[in-house]
Amino acid sequence: MGLISTPSKAAMRADLRVRVQEALNRMEPLDREVLALRHFEQLSNAETALVLGIKQTAACNRYVRALERLRMILGRL
Repeated sequence: MGLISTPSKAAMRADLRVRVQEALNRMEPLDREVLALRHFEQLSNAETALVLGIKQTAACNRYVRALERLRMILGRL
């Protein structure tokens, strides 16, 4: 299959994008920052820790907790 999308698939993707943005807007700024650094900037835990000025283990823990919070918020939307 190619990259051709049906209108219903496009609508589902758009809906998902809106839900994720709403969930991110409900999160604490630090949680959003950790997720942005890891997913959008594609930084490692070590790089994220440097940017945030925290230890690598703390960055890893914050990332895991932020993902859990995002999952919980998405489940409620």
